[in-house]
Amino acid sequence: MVSLGLLVMRLVVGGIFAVHGYPKVFGGPGKGATVSPDAERLLGKGFAQAMEQGSIPNVAGFMQSLGVPNPRLAAIAVSAAELGGGLALILGWRTRLAALALLVSQAVAVQKLHASNGLLGEGGFETNAALMAATAGLFIAGPGAIAVD
Repeated sequence: MVSLGLLVMRLVVGGIFAVHGYPKVFGGPGKGATVSPDAERLLGKGFAQAMEQGSIPNVAGFMQSLGVPNPRLAAIAVSAAELGGGLALILGWRTRLAALALLVSQAVAVQKLHASNGLLGEGGFETNAALMAATAGLFIAGPGAIAVD
């Protein structure tokens, strides 16, 4: 049963990260209009907006506005961590490495963006904290028996 629980956690958390990383890698101006109505229904209207605002250069610009050093490299790292790490969690492939990368990305997001807003409310870090707990758990426990690893 533990492996089944780890599978469920990997699928949900990995899916959330992959959906957040996809626009960072494949988005950009004009890409929001390409989101199908079915995808928008499943992922929410914010996904089309994320696709429109996505792309490595746009993420790098946002990172620069936050004062992140070497913003282009940081944008590539966070985009790869979210999309690649999310897919790795789903598969249970290199789970501990993917979980660690995602844990670090969320810790940076809290420190650079959300901490000043507190835990709850708009801009708070409650979602980041939950994702950090889940990725820390996967880092410690590993993928379980139902995994590629």
